Amino acid sequence: MLRALLAASLAGAAGCGVSKPAGGKAGAGGGPGAAGAGGGAGGAAGSTGAAGAGGPAQKLTILHTGDMHSHLMGHSPEADYSPATVGDDATIGGMARMATAIKTAKAAAMAAGTPTLLLDAGDFTMGTLFELLETTAAPELQFMQQLGYDAATIGNHELDWTPKGLAGILAAATKAGVTVPLVASNMNFSATDAGDDDLAKLAAANVIRKSFVKTVGTLKVGFFGLLGSDAVTVTPQAAPLTFDPIATAAAAMVADLRNVQKCDLVIALSHSGVFPNGKGEDADLAAAVPGIDIIISGHTHVALDQPVRVGTATTGTWIVSAGSYTERLGELKVTVTPSAVPGAQPMVKLDGAYVLHKIDDAMAGDTATQAAVDAYITGLDSTLMPAAGVTYKTVVATTGADLPLPEHQEAPVGNLVTDAYRAIAAALEPTAPAVFGFEANGQLRSPIVKGTTGQIWFADLFRITPIGIGPDMLPGYPLVTFYLNPKDIRSGLELGAAGELLPDQYFLQLSGIKATFDMSKPVFGRVTSLAIPSATPGGPDTVLDVNDTTKCFKVVATNYVAGLLGVVSAFTSKALEVTAKDKDCVTPVDPTIRFVDADPTKAGVQELKQWQAVAKYVSMLPPATTGGPPAVPAAYATAQGRIVTK
Repeated sequence: MLRALLAASLAGAAGCGVSKPAGGKAGAGGGPGAAGAGGGAGGAAGSTGAAGAGGPAQKLTILHTGDMHSHLMGHSPEADYSPATVGDDATIGGMARMATAIKTAKAAAMAAGTPTLLLDAGDFTMGTLFELLETTAAPELQFMQQLGYDAATIGNHELDWTPKGLAGILAAATKAGVTVPLVASNMNFSATDAGDDDLAKLAAANVIRKSFVKTVGTLKVGFFGLLGSDAVTVTPQAAPLTFDPIATAAAAMVADLRNVQKCDLVIALSHSGVFPNGKGEDADLAAAVPGIDIIISGHTHVALDQPVRVGTATTGTWIVSAGSYTERLGELKVTVTPSAVPGAQPMVKLDGAYVLHKIDDAMAGDTATQAAVDAYITGLDSTLMPAAGVTYKTVVATTGADLPLPEHQEAPVGNLVTDAYRAIAAALEPTAPAVFGFEANGQLRSPIVKGTTGQIWFADLFRITPIGIGPDMLPGYPLVTFYLNPKDIRSGLELGAAGELLPDQYFLQLSGIKATFDMSKPVFGRVTSLAIPSATPGGPDTVLDVNDTTKCFKVVATNYVAGLLGVVSAFTSKALEVTAKDKDCVTPVDPTIRFVDADPTKAGVQELKQWQAVAKYVSMLPPATTGGPPAVPAAYATAQGRIVTK
């Protein structure tokens, strides 16, 4: 029903209009120490006047965001978002409010004579309907340009549409006049595979850089960017790009920026992440690589209330992380005292309290920014939506309750999504319907929130499962079907039951099957029972042997989840594995290409995207009142006992 919208959204990606440089592919742009255009507050602005051993101490305000994921509107639900007024809605985020927060913080710093930096830790794209404008308008990067971002890095979701898709996004941004430096220091291009050629050409044109140097006040500041191990693992569509270990790349960047470029301050924009306890890849990086003064962290969507310090009080690393979805703006005020040895690590002290600004209805949105957001919505409606029969604000359903998305447990919105996969796939493959449906929490991006009206716009519904692309190069991960035995299913669920070792993104939501986790058991041995719920209310469930390898069941999931079955073996040191099979329960198959055909009446296979299945399922729900829109059943408001933890 919505394929025309999909096709239009990537129309600009095919011809990026950047010529390949003579001599073949470049590295990740500019080489170490590629100089920026300056532009910081020049002279001695913000200087304390107290001379350090290597020069005057310099005050600096660093504003930072991360994982904005195309959230240009406040949420949720979007119908409640009222950026022009304050104190009248419960929504959070929104680019207009973020613009107000940034401008306010910059003005305060300027009044104090303190220079500012505005930085982003990656994943600024992908997550809402605005992503459909990426290769024609690159709206997020245009806003970042207008707000004066000094640098950003590339997150894994910038590569959701493959390197060629990212090239299309950056080409559109460049055409629109965007010059925000993008630093990617551990990205490597393939010498033999043409799949990243367009991106390599943009790197050769310095759109992507290994590093970036800028004078800010009296300081020479060096920036570099990283994509972490987990981010690489969960982004197979980034191929043929490869990525060096972050510690290896960071050590090389620090050596260059300090020893060659003689930078006073070195900042890493790292899409690797930390957890709420301050541990994680970026904390490990800080411990492993001396000489990084500040890490602006992203990827885990964690909003750290306070900076994490790794190392000594005088030569350690500060780590900050501002959450996700335009919900927070971090403000780190520091005083930097350069070393007496040019390029050696300075003393970086906090200057007052760290502030993690909440972007909510307490502040009015910037009117010019919201006007631009509204213009993008109009563009979506006028050029993309007519072919789909909906607009951005079409009320596709109503709900009488919230459908939450909690971590590491059964999620009501996950129940709705997996039921949608199973029902729509079964309708399209009626002779051999899928009996179980699965989705990973990492691909569920939003709950459903009732708000004041109970209305669910098309934009709200799309935001639940907005990620990815299929082999047809149209947005959204396609659904696939394949066969698993109970032991396979148990093994896959064990990752979700190991929450102390693995992040929430590996937790699976279920349809058509129930599981019990015994958390007193050793890790990777906690799934103690599987059962098929009775078709008759109150009837007995059909219990499955969790170690059975002789009987298989047809399952439906996205090709993304299917493509990550191998991580079970990797994460459990081969103690467990999941092998997709054909219906004979023996023959291994590649599950990523066994697509559900969205329209069997047409020649070839029309990929059924995950968000299309959800939209179709919701459209079939009965209305609450005669003639009204479909209504989400009350049963979806709470957990249904599909995953029981004891």
